[in-house]
Amino acid sequence: MCALEQTRMKAAQKAAKAARDDRKATRVKLDALRTLPELKALAQKAFNGWIRARDAGKPCISCGKALDGTANTTDCGHFRSVGSAPHMRYIEENAAGQCKKCNRYLSGNVVEYRKGLIERIGLERVEEIETDQTLRKHSKQDLIDMAKHYNAEAKRLKAAK
Repeated sequence: MCALEQTRMKAAQKAAKAARDDRKATRVKLDALRTLPELKALAQKAFNGWIRARDAGKPCISCGKALDGTANTTDCGHFRSVGSAPHMRYIEENAAGQCKKCNRYLSGNVVEYRKGLIERIGLERVEEIETDQTLRKHSKQDLIDMAKHYNAEAKRLKAAK
């Protein structure tokens, strides 16, 4: 390798590093501009994707139908819905893979969901979830970190399968 090629290669590496650093700085600035509702939606999307990946291959918690873990057939169903209990939105035991029929068209199929949840985590823990009224406030940085964490975990689970 001649000195000219080596110089060009080092310059290209330097330019690539500068571009990476610039993209990272831009990402940080964009995250700072996002509103709390946008960040909640981002974290919710990552959390739901992780639940689908975690429960891929398990049956629907409500009806027992086989789930493949893709967004086309599987929803992230919440035992205590996000609408009625927003403080339970990111509680892992409150969410499970659910077929679209049960989650969307049967309004969560809650009675059967409860039975399935009792089988998975036990009656005592289900009752704790049902009575949990703990206020949970998440900062912008919490939501950004949560989204990164759940995206990374979902990617790890998908790679392992």
